[in-house]
Amino acid sequence: LMSAAEKREREREKAARKAKGSGPREENDKEAEDELEFEEGSDDDEVDLGDDERIAKLKEFIVAGHTPEECAAELEKLGGQDAIVCGAMLTGRSGEDFAKAHFLISVTLDQGGKLTEEIVANKALFKACFASNAEAQIGFLTAMELLIVKDKRNGIKVFDKVCKTLWECDVVEEDQFKVWHARETVLQNYYAEFKLGDAIKMRESAQKFIEWLEASEEEEEEDDPK
Repeated sequence: LMSAAEKREREREKAARKAKGSGPREENDKEAEDELEFEEGSDDDEVDLGDDERIAKLKEFIVAGHTPEECAAELEKLGGQDAIVCGAMLTGRSGEDFAKAHFLISVTLDQGGKLTEEIVANKALFKACFASNAEAQIGFLTAMELLIVKDKRNGIKVFDKVCKTLWECDVVEEDQFKVWHARETVLQNYYAEFKLGDAIKMRESAQKFIEWLEASEEEEEEDDPK
């Protein structure tokens, strides 16, 4: 765990990076923004017959107007054991962090709007659920990977924008992006239709964001030598 001083220093560095530049692929990327819209013709409000019943329970709890912290506690209470994802059961406690993230994403991000805007709209809820737990953040990125390869395939090539939004909203720390990036086949554990080619393309896109972060860190070290 980071000390309070280390946490303050990391927050200071992050704020400096945000101020220095808007990130990768920002110029003339209206086309990239369009890629993050859900495809027309998909019935995003229709309940999948293979949905875990906990998704409906979580949705009802969130819609009732509970605070982000209360919703995070309810998600923990529901748990992810023996989760049903895409019609298949994840046996026992395998993939609990992934399953809980999948439940929340199914409620909040599969609504037919622009993905980055939906993330921003739900950032307080995501922070309450994931920001304090590194493994939960990796599970969240993996569940996001599932959402995109299954329902939002145009987003594969612009996943760097999704990563940047999650980072700016303080939902996922930069170290966890790198861990997820290195686990190229992690989704294979949870999704029968996993395709290695999709995983590679998503990580190629995410690499642009990771390289931008690393370049910003190097610039800060040059500007502020210790």
